[in-house]
Amino acid sequence: MLISASGFPSTRRRGTVLILFAVFLTALIGMVAFAIDVGYIALVKTKLQTTADAGALAGAGKMYILPGQPPVDEATVKAEVRQFVDLNVPGLTVLEEDIKLCRYNPFAAAGSRLSYDLSSAPANAVQVTVRRDALANSPLDLFFAPVIGNRQASVAATATAYIMKAGGIGAGSPLLPYAMNVNYFEASKGGQDYIGVDGLVIPTADAYTVDKTNFNVSLLPDGTREVVLFSSSASGPGNFGTVDIGGADNTTSGLVRQIYSGPDEADFADPAFAAQLNPQDGALYSPFVANGDTGMSTSAKSALTDIIGQPRIIPLYGPAPGPDGITGTIDDVDGPNGSDTVIDGVYGTGNTASYNIVKFAGVVITKVDFGGNPKRLWIQPAFVVSNKVTPAGGSGPVMDGVYTSPKLVIP
Repeated sequence: MLISASGFPSTRRRGTVLILFAVFLTALIGMVAFAIDVGYIALVKTKLQTTADAGALAGAGKMYILPGQPPVDEATVKAEVRQFVDLNVPGLTVLEEDIKLCRYNPFAAAGSRLSYDLSSAPANAVQVTVRRDALANSPLDLFFAPVIGNRQASVAATATAYIMKAGGIGAGSPLLPYAMNVNYFEASKGGQDYIGVDGLVIPTADAYTVDKTNFNVSLLPDGTREVVLFSSSASGPGNFGTVDIGGADNTTSGLVRQIYSGPDEADFADPAFAAQLNPQDGALYSPFVANGDTGMSTSAKSALTDIIGQPRIIPLYGPAPGPDGITGTIDDVDGPNGSDTVIDGVYGTGNTASYNIVKFAGVVITKVDFGGNPKRLWIQPAFVVSNKVTPAGGSGPVMDGVYTSPKLVIP
């Protein structure tokens, strides 16, 4: 019997450590496999989620509808989704059933905001699922997990993005400081004849093509009609001048600034204008009354020419909205001064003018000609996408062709 240094008997256990090491080695390998492969799965999952987000946002970006134009084409949306998925992960297959057009309403109660039923309203959202599993692109081959019996892992990610028609104008919105008679805009949408302020049928034509990728305008028809912002008669313009979006006395520099970039925070904060804003969100909603300024300033010609082809928002004036929400009822209604008969939504001329703004719409300028009398400005309906507009909700005003930027639905 061996005696230890302490004077007590010592018993040797040969091989015990080796056995314990063998037992724990298997668990150690399992933990290493778990850590490495779980990290790999998380990395791929993150990449797929980013890809699904990009595809959904791109698809939603193809769901804007021009005023008077047919609903969005599903094939176009799906093609855009696949293009952006491929840009993120080249060669990744997206199944047909993994791209779904749907409707999303952020104002609805939780649990009922997303709907796949498009029978009563067009789609405004797209849901995209990208996967690596047995259905498409094959599962992930793991590195070490086969040691413990797990050779592959299935991974998928889903994203939903939506757009909303705009309801209100925020500071920084691309709003032109000119008011357009609502009938002129409606005439440019086609479908029926509209009468201008000169008592004549408003002429329209499809003469220009607007390239929405580079804002170039060319002399070719593109299926969208143009209308002159002012009428063809010098005695009956469709617009009597600029409108004050901000201070009551627009300077030339302020007018040009708003043509380029819309009203800013200082414009909205002006005491003469701030009372028109919604106190809850600080946005400008229709209907409201805008003061006018004298004529079409030739100093604005260069600025207007510079923005040819670029989408802008324009306020539309007319009678107080009637049952149709657009033209109102042509009745004897006293204007702000208590004596005018309101049939076209404008009272007075020049600096004394007041415009009854009934709605906003998206337009693009296709030609500027200030050489004659009256001065001419050709526009056509367009869709405008801005993160400075507020979404339309409930029974509030809805702009023609103006949308919020695409947004992801955050679970």
